[in-house]
Amino acid sequence: MLLRPEYLSQKLDRPLPTKDSGILRTIRDACDYMTGMGKQRELRSHWQRACKLILAKADVMTVSRALELALFMDAKLDVSKIQ
Repeated sequence: MLLRPEYLSQKLDRPLPTKDSGILRTIRDACDYMTGMGKQRELRSHWQRACKLILAKADVMTVSRALELALFMDAKLDVSKIQ
């Protein structure tokens, strides 16, 4: 399934700084981040939920919250840099 560039370019609710890859600012950034993670991590339920939401073209607020939770659950959300 191809996602439209308009959807992928939507800005997340707020930038999500990660401890391992910079900052996720758009849905495209999140997709790139998820495709770069290891298979074992990718199969965790919180990442599966975030992926399903993106593939279902859920609203950006819902996707943002799921991504933030997934990063938090993996201890990859750099809370010291959240504005």
